[in-house]
Amino acid sequence: MNDYEYHLYEEAKSGRMSRQQLLVRATMMGVSLPALTAILAACGSSSSSSSGGSGGSSSAGPVKRGGTGVFGITSPAQDVDPITMFNTGSIMTTQLAADYLVFPDANYVMQPRLATKWQPGTKPDEWTFTIRQGVLWQDGSPFTVDDVVASFDRITDPKVGSAALSAFAGVLSNGNIEKVDDQTVMFHLDRPYGDFPTLVSSFNYNSVILPKDYKEGTFTKGGIGTGPFILKTFSADQGASYVKNPKYWGGPTLPYLDAVQIKYFADTPPIVLAIQGGSIDVFPQVPYQGSQALFSDANIHVSETPSSEYRTLQMRVDQDPWKQKEVRQALAYALDRPGLVQGLLGGKAELGNDHAFAPIYPGSPTAAEVPQRAQDIAKAKQLLQTAGMTSVNVTLTTEQFLEIPQYAQYVKQMAAPAGFNITLDVQPQTKFYGTGANQPWLQANFGITDWGARGVAGQTIDPAYLCSSVPKPDLSNAGAWNSAHWCDPQFDTLVKQFEGEADEQKRKDLAVQAATIQNEEVPDVIAYWINELRATRTNVHGLAVGPTFHLDAREMWKA
Repeated sequence: MNDYEYHLYEEAKSGRMSRQQLLVRATMMGVSLPALTAILAACGSSSSSSSGGSGGSSSAGPVKRGGTGVFGITSPAQDVDPITMFNTGSIMTTQLAADYLVFPDANYVMQPRLATKWQPGTKPDEWTFTIRQGVLWQDGSPFTVDDVVASFDRITDPKVGSAALSAFAGVLSNGNIEKVDDQTVMFHLDRPYGDFPTLVSSFNYNSVILPKDYKEGTFTKGGIGTGPFILKTFSADQGASYVKNPKYWGGPTLPYLDAVQIKYFADTPPIVLAIQGGSIDVFPQVPYQGSQALFSDANIHVSETPSSEYRTLQMRVDQDPWKQKEVRQALAYALDRPGLVQGLLGGKAELGNDHAFAPIYPGSPTAAEVPQRAQDIAKAKQLLQTAGMTSVNVTLTTEQFLEIPQYAQYVKQMAAPAGFNITLDVQPQTKFYGTGANQPWLQANFGITDWGARGVAGQTIDPAYLCSSVPKPDLSNAGAWNSAHWCDPQFDTLVKQFEGEADEQKRKDLAVQAATIQNEEVPDVIAYWINELRATRTNVHGLAVGPTFHLDAREMWKA
C-alpha cells in the first residue's frame, strides 16, 4: 500500500471511519481495487459496493430484456442543453443519452464510466484520468481523449456561460486540461482539491462529455452522446423518446430496455396520478408534499435514501436588517426544526444545523462537535433586543416548487412570536431564477432557494459561501451563487485547507472549525437535509435509487 492507502486502513481499523465512509474516500482518491480489497479484508469487510439498484435478478428473478420504460418528470425550466442546463427536467433528459467520466451510486461512491481509473499527483492539484477505449459516439465515430479535453475547455470558458462555472471557480481554469496521450487526460488545478472526481461526475451535471465539435443548442436534435439510449424525438412541452443504443460501450447486454420515454408535467399532482394509473413507470424525484398517496399504494415502491439536498433560507448580510448577525441568529432560533422535518417531509429528512457539511459526507461535524441549534423564542427575542430591535418587517421571496411554498408559510408562522413580521412573495420558478441582471434568487433581501444534492462538502460550499462566489451588483460574474452575499476570509481559508487535505482526521478538524464559523454567522438557515425519494411501479427493477437528481437507467428492466 502507498501512504494514503495505509492511512485509510488505519482509520477504518481504528473505527474512526465506517465501511461506507471508507468506500467513498477510497473511490474518490482513486485507490485501486486490489488495495481497497486488501484494506476491507484486513478490517473484516468485503469489497463489494451497492450500485443502488431497486431490485435486480437476485431478488426479482431473471432479468427480462426489452420493452419500454416511461419516466414522469417536471418540465425543463429552460432549453435542454448540457452546457447550460440547471434543473431536473433538462438534466434527466440529457443523462439518458450522454455519459460522464465518473458517476456516483446512491451511497455517493464514485463509479467509473468514460474514465476507467483516476489518481491525484503528489499533491491533489494534478489529477490524471485514464479514458475508456473502444467507445463510439452514437453516430458511429470513435470517442477520443480530444473530446474530453474539448468538453472541459468548453464548460470552463467564461464566454460560454456554462452553469458549471460555479463548481469550477477557483479550482479549474480554462485551458488547464491536457491531453497526455491517446488514453490519458491530466487536469492542472488552480489549488489542491482532494475531491476533484466529483466535479467531473454527474454531481457537476454540466460535465457531460460531448463531441469536440459540439455546437451549443443542438443536443435535442438527437443522436449526440455515448450513453445507453439514443434521443430520437423531443418536444419542450410533451417530452422525449429514446431507443436502445446498439453501440453502447457497456456491452451487448446493456441497456436491458429497448426504449425509454420521458413525459413532462407542470407539477407534482399529475405525475402522482400518472404513476398510480400506470401511464408512467417511474417518478424519479419525488417530493413528499403532494405525493403522500404513493406511500400506501400497493402497486408502487418508494425508495428513501439520505442525501445532501437542502434548502437555503438566505439573508442578505449586506442589507438591513440582516447586517447584524444577531438578527440572523434570532431567525435561526425561531424555527422548530423537528417540526419542519415532520410537517414538510413526514420525517423523511435529517436536521440541519446552519452549516453546509451534510451528515452524509464522511467526517462531517456531529451535534457534539457543533451543538445542534434548537427553537428558543426567548433567546430569539433577546438577540433582536441586542440588535436594537423589537420587531422586524421583511418580505420572503421564493419559488413555487416542491415543498418550498409550505416551508415559507412555516417560517412566517414560527418566526412571528419572536418579532418577525414576514410577507410572502412566492413566484413561478422561471421568474424566481430569471436571467441576466434580473435573478430574484440572488437579489432578494430574504429568500428560500432549492439546492440539489452535491457529492462533497466543497461542492456545496464553493459556489454558495466563499467570498469569490458573492454576486456582483449587475450579476455579471456567472456562477457566483452566494445568495446571502456573505464573505468570511477565515472561513474561506479553512474550507480551502479542508479541500486540499488528505489526512482524514485533519479534514475533520478543519470541517469542525469551518462549520462553527458558519453556524455562528448564519448567513443561511439550513434547517434540514432531505432524504431523497424515488417511486417506481412494482414491476420495475434494476433502476438505481439515487441520487434522485440523476438518472441511471442502464440496468432498468420490467417484469
